[in-house]
Amino acid sequence: MMASWFRQSVFLIPLVFISAVISDQARAQTPVEYVEAKKQPIINSVDLPTTLSALNNSQLSFAVEGKLLSLNKDIGDRVSKGDLLARLDARQINSTIESLQAQVDSAKASLADEKQQLSELEELAETDFVPTSDLRRSRTRVQVAQAQLAETKALLNETEVNQNYHQLTAPFDGVIASRTADLGEWLSADQIVFQLVGSDNQHADVFLSQSYYSSINSDTQASLSYKDTTIDARLSRIVPFVDGNDRSFQVRLTGDYPDNWIVGIPLEASFEIDTGRVQASVPQDAVVRYSDGRTSVWIAVNENGEWQAKELSVELGLRFNGYVEVESGVSEGERVIVRGNEALTDGQALKLTESADYD
Repeated sequence: MMASWFRQSVFLIPLVFISAVISDQARAQTPVEYVEAKKQPIINSVDLPTTLSALNNSQLSFAVEGKLLSLNKDIGDRVSKGDLLARLDARQINSTIESLQAQVDSAKASLADEKQQLSELEELAETDFVPTSDLRRSRTRVQVAQAQLAETKALLNETEVNQNYHQLTAPFDGVIASRTADLGEWLSADQIVFQLVGSDNQHADVFLSQSYYSSINSDTQASLSYKDTTIDARLSRIVPFVDGNDRSFQVRLTGDYPDNWIVGIPLEASFEIDTGRVQASVPQDAVVRYSDGRTSVWIAVNENGEWQAKELSVELGLRFNGYVEVESGVSEGERVIVRGNEALTDGQALKLTESADYD
């Protein structure tokens, strides 16, 4: 009988020890990191595609027709304002100008002669009888000669202007992006020869929904991104006009662009628009999403001197700068778990460390 009791006691002691170890392990503290939920201005982050554009992007042509005589520039060339780009054959118009200049000289001579005859008649009329009709006809001839001279001068000036149109010059600094005419071609007036893209005053135009208009101003934070590079952008123009087709308004962004950003590259424009609301918010890392659409966060609560996990269902709003707005479910100051919240259970003991990643 004594031996039987001893054997049972020896068997029960390990069970009690194992049960105690399991109990201690069950209350083992799970290390987690937390931040305190805080109220802050809610920022609406808006991302939109855009393109880097040049303020001046022109298709250049001659204003008159003619044969293309020379090409001084080609695609890829950088030019300055006033540089000669191409010329038309101007021999015919040069001859016309010479002819008109001769006609001007002839008209000047005719006018001088008529004025001389009129002067002689007027002097003669002071001492001798001169028919009034002769004086009248002489004055008329002077007026006609003056008109003929003025008309010939105007035609000469017009032709000289057209002569200048036989030279195509750069209207601004830029780079030749394309050429669509070859030497020897007969070009009609306004036929495109070059596309010139300005090298200054680059910008990106973005079209925002009209709902943002009252929240946008020159102090709104914005950025432009291309591949792995992001720069701060300035709102240089806000156009107070809403397009009736898509209910959007235009914003022009400018910035200090890297050297490898060229006109035409696709960019992403990002705006940080202040909604005017101040609301409790938590880091996005704190949010747990379930396949059925539920969202929750885990907080740490103090129960009898022990920190324990507690799950709260939440309604979320806007995301911004790594945070998300909590419309309901979390109060300011609650300790929200941001690390180690992947497999928590209600009541689980926690070892808390305040996170330094969300200052």
